[in-house]
Amino acid sequence: MRSRSNGTRIARNGAHVTDSQARPAFLRDAPLAFQRIREYAIFLLEPDGTVASWNEGAQVIKGYSDAEIIGQSFSRFYTPEDLLAGKPAEILSRASRDGRVEEEAWRLRKDGSRFWADVVVTALRDPDGTLRGFVKITRDLTARKLAEKALRQSEERMRLMIDSVRDYAIFMLDPTGRVASWNPGAERLKGYTAREIIGHSFERFYPEQELRAGKPRLELEIAAREGRFEEEGWRLRKDGSRFWANVVLSAVRDERGVLVGYAKVTRDLTERKRSEEAVIERARQQAAVAQLGLFALEHPDLDAVIDRAVTTVRETMGTELVGVLELSEDGKSLVLRAGCGLDVAAMGRVPIELDGVAEAGYTLSSAGPAHLDERRFRMGGFLDAHRGGSRVTALIRGSDRSREAFGVIEAHSRTERAFGEDAVNFLQSVANVIAAALERRSMEEQIRIAEQKAVEERARASQIREALRERDEFISVAAHELRTPLTALQLKLQTVERGLKMGTQKPAAGSSVEPRLEGALRQTERLSLLVERLLDVTRIAAGRLDLALETFDLAALVRQVADDFREPAARAGSELRLEGPQALQGCWDRLRLEQVLVNLLSNAVKYGAGRPISMRVERAGERIRIAVTDQGIGIAQADLPRIFTRFQRAAPLRNYGGLGLGLYIAKHIVEAHGGRLEVSSRPEHGSTFVVDLPIVAVRAAGPEQAAARVRA
Repeated sequence: MRSRSNGTRIARNGAHVTDSQARPAFLRDAPLAFQRIREYAIFLLEPDGTVASWNEGAQVIKGYSDAEIIGQSFSRFYTPEDLLAGKPAEILSRASRDGRVEEEAWRLRKDGSRFWADVVVTALRDPDGTLRGFVKITRDLTARKLAEKALRQSEERMRLMIDSVRDYAIFMLDPTGRVASWNPGAERLKGYTAREIIGHSFERFYPEQELRAGKPRLELEIAAREGRFEEEGWRLRKDGSRFWANVVLSAVRDERGVLVGYAKVTRDLTERKRSEEAVIERARQQAAVAQLGLFALEHPDLDAVIDRAVTTVRETMGTELVGVLELSEDGKSLVLRAGCGLDVAAMGRVPIELDGVAEAGYTLSSAGPAHLDERRFRMGGFLDAHRGGSRVTALIRGSDRSREAFGVIEAHSRTERAFGEDAVNFLQSVANVIAAALERRSMEEQIRIAEQKAVEERARASQIREALRERDEFISVAAHELRTPLTALQLKLQTVERGLKMGTQKPAAGSSVEPRLEGALRQTERLSLLVERLLDVTRIAAGRLDLALETFDLAALVRQVADDFREPAARAGSELRLEGPQALQGCWDRLRLEQVLVNLLSNAVKYGAGRPISMRVERAGERIRIAVTDQGIGIAQADLPRIFTRFQRAAPLRNYGGLGLGLYIAKHIVEAHGGRLEVSSRPEHGSTFVVDLPIVAVRAAGPEQAAARVRA
């Protein structure tokens, strides 16, 4: 720091002495490095507040040169209102009394402009307690001050940010890798106190296999050579537990360039690591379900589909035993139909009684997936020889109303294992694919019978041929629609897998793992939508399109869906307009009606691109009407009667694609509510689809059953 110019004299006890003699020890010993700091104003004050030194940062922030300010009172940095309140004297008094004062407040520059300052004033005393002056550190926080108004809008965001800072372990290593300092974050993260770890090698934080590979020494060498080393990997706590860490190791050198040690910053990213692994696992499960679905579409043999299903479960879930158990015709026992890791020939003859105590019987009676353990259920049947571990079971629904359940699919791990929600959902999805294959087999059997009667019933021959054509076209379209996102998904997952296998290497800047995971998730969402549509067709065909009725604001739902489509509509060059009341309370199935609205708006954007799209909601007595209008290609009058049937499209597949199921499903959903879905259209003049609903949905099962399902 700069001090008074040579030749200036300071009075001490009535005597005049040279400047070098007069400067107190704290001034003579001030680090030369402080002079070069430009981000902070760091200067010294005499006990009376006179400026005694001045660094470059002080000149940058406050505008005074050292010649202009040294020897002047520091009170000139204060605003008129602070001067009037006696703030400068109060600050020195408090610092003298308490040893240190810190505050944020407005200060003045030389040109009279104000800046928001973070100020720390520390009293400096001799060993005998004599006050020798003050050191004052000021930082310009004007930009932060201006941003605080926006930051205050979310106290929770600020709290989370502060909490995240506390998650860092920050400590120093000497050049040999021994711990030289230890902050509270390091103690909290790694479990060692400063007394326990300082002086010990940082190698104790590494797993045994990395120690054998010489990883700690390699990291020090890279940091010393390149200045910095960063990676993510497993590290050890004091208690031996592992955590996934982001580690930054920076070489610290003195002004001569000599290595004096390393600064190491570690953050616990275990939860993020687990989340990423969960996303990858979920995507892998969904890809496996999609592949199984493609296999089921391309292979009519039910036994082949079931065999592939149990293999898929075993490979994807990593369980040792998997079995599909079929409900006997009398409905009183189960028999093993197919299995992995089991002696199917021997165990297929062992019945399992449905007493609700064995896990398979419980799943059949509860009609839903279950995560089971030894403490609640006895093993029963085919798993008696494999006691211990954990199991999960899912219901396979039957192909028609006369047989509501085909059986169950069961996965068993020989070791104790917590099957999460994703694993349960995956197993149920596999069960649903088997159920869809059963439905397909049932449909094909009906077609076979119809073909046998074709000679006697020539009037129906045309319908049967059309059904076969639609089936083949649907299989082709569905296989194409499923394979396209599946191929993209597999490529993204392979890329992510290669990146994870190279986890010991230094990550490239701007790692693309997260964008690829996001792309994979988008593809899995697309796959899920396609599979859900196929399952909806199965439910409709089986008469099991259930409604979960609840009272809600339909107008709000319409606005929400419209808002979701504004961006896609804009990309298609269409303006989406919405008219309707602010609120329309009624009793419907929220998710199903959202599915209808999404389908109608998707079609409007697809077929009416480049032209306005309108959405109008109105109430007429005890009914609600929702009209979606586009000005697109329109529909020929001859095609209007068939657009609500399965696998039908109003436009050629090569131009617009799709399974031809959207309007078919939408019409059944609306009719299940006791409503109507109608269309009016002219070629090249667009189309209007109108959903007409009662205020309270009335299901075909009767109002009593509907009322029993209402959720307030």
